[in-house]
Amino acid sequence: MPDGADGPDPAPLDELDRELRELTEGRAGDPLFLEPSAAERAKAAPVRTEDVPGVPDAPGFPAAPTAPGAPDVPAGPRAVHRRRLRRGGRLAAALLAVALLLVGGVLVWLRFGHTATSSDGSAPVPDTALGSILGTIAPGDLFAGASADPFLGTPANDWADGAAGIVAPPAEPVGGFTAAQVAAAYATTGELVVAASLDKPTLLGGQPAALERLLTARQRAAFTAGLGAHGVGKDGRPLSTRSWVASFAPGTAQLDSGVIKVSGTMNAVAVTESGRQVLRVEVNYSFVYAVEPPHNTTDWSRVVTRQDGSVDFARWDDPHGALEPWDKTVVDPLSGVACGPADGYIHPAYPSNGSITAEQSRLVIRPYSRALPAATGACAGTAGS
Repeated sequence: MPDGADGPDPAPLDELDRELRELTEGRAGDPLFLEPSAAERAKAAPVRTEDVPGVPDAPGFPAAPTAPGAPDVPAGPRAVHRRRLRRGGRLAAALLAVALLLVGGVLVWLRFGHTATSSDGSAPVPDTALGSILGTIAPGDLFAGASADPFLGTPANDWADGAAGIVAPPAEPVGGFTAAQVAAAYATTGELVVAASLDKPTLLGGQPAALERLLTARQRAAFTAGLGAHGVGKDGRPLSTRSWVASFAPGTAQLDSGVIKVSGTMNAVAVTESGRQVLRVEVNYSFVYAVEPPHNTTDWSRVVTRQDGSVDFARWDDPHGALEPWDKTVVDPLSGVACGPADGYIHPAYPSNGSITAEQSRLVIRPYSRALPAATGACAGTAGS
């Protein structure tokens, strides 16, 4: 059989077979890469920390000495590649740290820098510098929907949650009434306030059954009969007894969070009405609700209301019976509301409706102060909630 070097060309082979044949026959070109031998790797200087600018030697680990007479061997391509990777990694980490610091600074500025407390502590004043940039946007507007704390940046953020904010003072004898009678009157008054301003079915426009159950028979009859009334009286107040409770017009609102902020006081005094001794519990409570339209979590607002007046206790039906309550409190919407039909319901103002009230509904102003003149019930624009 003839030798392959002297014989005719072989039959065509694929690329891999051709390269293998060239290698075996010694006809291959120079290799693209030569793997150093073990002896050559031993002679090569290791990559030391002093080879990297700005990185000192680790304490307790001196630089490795170079063997006398050993030639200078330049770092191989792998060592250079590793040093470049290390430098690139440190640069990326530094850029990431700077970015995190910038984001954190912006969030802190939004949290603490957008309002300033007024001298009397009643309400923060909008910061004009931030206002020029964000207008009426609250921190929660930077994200989809309301923030995790929709009361952030308002005085209400420090108020109690729900019924925990309705706390009676220590009961003491008042006029001819004993401390026990005063304590019982405080307890009943607290129940009436909760039923009027914190009952969820009532808030969402349902039947105010929670308050009905607590009224005397005569007042209950008047309350239920007047729920459907429309229009306003001579004093400007709605004729509907729905205004005795906090109740959003059906289909206009759902509670954005499970929290309603509450702040206020109650106090007992003795008065005389038509020759009758009356134990009067005066109340003044503010409530802040975070609400949104049904099925729309991005268009939200805060609504501030105030329930004030008195609950009068006397023997209304039986001169020899127990003291009974007569609820004389009313609920007035103070801000975050739109002027709607005079039906006794609360009509929330959302930013999407374009009204001045809605545009400013997230600013923080005087509605949080309970030192307000007695409300008339007339619909009037407010500067925010």
